[in-house]
Order: sequence, then C-alpha cells, then structure tokens
Amino acid sequence: MKAISIHSSRGGTGKTLLSFNIAAVYASEGRNVSLLDFDFRAPSLSTLFGVERRRWLNDYLNGEAEVKDIIVDLSDRLGVKGRLLVGFANPEMEAMREIARKDRRWQMRALRRVMRLKDELEKMDVDTVIFDTSPGVHYSSVNAIVSADLSLLISTMDLVDLEGAQRLIRDLYEAFEKKVYIIVNKAIPYELATRERREMLVARISRYFRHPLLAIIPCYCDLLLQSSRRRPFVLEKREHPFSRVVREIAHRLDHL
Repeated sequence: MKAISIHSSRGGTGKTLLSFNIAAVYASEGRNVSLLDFDFRAPSLSTLFGVERRRWLNDYLNGEAEVKDIIVDLSDRLGVKGRLLVGFANPEMEAMREIARKDRRWQMRALRRVMRLKDELEKMDVDTVIFDTSPGVHYSSVNAIVSADLSLLISTMDLVDLEGAQRLIRDLYEAFEKKVYIIVNKAIPYELATRERREMLVARISRYFRHPLLAIIPCYCDLLLQSSRRRPFVLEKREHPFSRVVREIAHRLDHL
C-alpha cells in the first residue's frame, strides 16, 4: 500500500481539489483508494461529497471510534470500478476549535492511531491512501507527512506560496527526510503557450526548489463553474485538459 500526503503552505492552492480528483482517478481505474480529510482546521470533503456523519476522523483519533465507524464507501454512488473509501473530518466550528487546542502528547497518540488506521485500511485491500492535509505546519499535517511514503507539495506562482513552500521543504520535509514532489497549480496559460515560455517558467520554479517538479497545471476558470461539486471533475468531464493532467499525475505517482 502506498500512502501519499497532499500539502501546501497556505490555503487556496487547489490542494483539496487535486486530492479529491486523484483519488477519483484511481477508483475509476479499478483501484481501491482511501481519501482521508486531515485538514482539521478547515475540512471541506464532507461538503464536496454532501455527506453527513455521526462519527468522524476526529473521533477515531480521540480513541472514541473504530475504523469501520468513520470510513464511508462512496464507490456505488460515484459509479467507479474500484472502491473509494473516504474518512471525513468534522466540519463543525467547535470540532475545529477542539483539535486546535490539542497538545503534543495527544498528537503523539494520534500518530499511533494514524499508523493503526493505515494497517486497518491495508487489511481492507486498500492499495492507495491519500491524506488531504491542513496547510502549513500543523500537528495533523506533520502526522500525515510522517505517515506517508511521499508527499505532493502544491504551490501557485504567487511569491508568498513559492517562498512558503520553500520553507516547508527546508524545515519539515528535509528535517524528516521525506520524499517530496512539487506541483505548480493555477499557472497563467500564457506562460505555457509555447515551448520557450514553458522552459522559462520551469527555470523560474527551479530557482525555488531542488526537489522534482511533477507537473504544472494551468488555471482553468471553468472549474469554478462545474455543474456538480459533489462529483469529481475527472469523472464528470473526462476529456477536459484538467482531467487529463490529473490522470497523468496519478499515473506518474505509480512510478515514484
């Protein structure tokens, strides 16, 4: 089983949209994938999928629920060949406040629970786990990154994002000796219009990162007009350029 964390230095980079759609690619191709919402400070997967729960990942990490209580199988609803098992974080404001108050001792216990969660998912024949993490340096993000085999760090070309991602690599990924790959999202299409411009853009990105650049995704305004937020874009519009590049990313991850 391969575990992948998807991370960013701050919100608004498209991290959750990519997590959501990469998981859907794998499930549509017959794989068993688990998508876990580890963005406890601003969870959004329950809203994207339109799911209401009594038990959440928060409860599991608190030791108040078991894996079977918090995992939802959405395979039939999405009509995919494989299985898509989702663990949702509690979107209630009080739940967000509560997890922000957790101390280091609790987070160490939570890390052990995360490792146990991975073992339980493997017993359920899950072959890929995707952690949609909280932006920046937060205990839950660190736990996901430590538990993952590799990480995708999402950045835009905004200077704040680039420098924030650079700091994360230095202070977090290199400190833990974790494999990390860069995805630049929402790139200006003009900068990818010709081979020369693309090479110039790659050169600019390489000044910030020593780690491999996995993909550059242009900004697609029509993503905002998606007819159904509750169905992954890659399943709704399979031939769209965004869907094609997400499939390419998913397939490249198989060889990392």
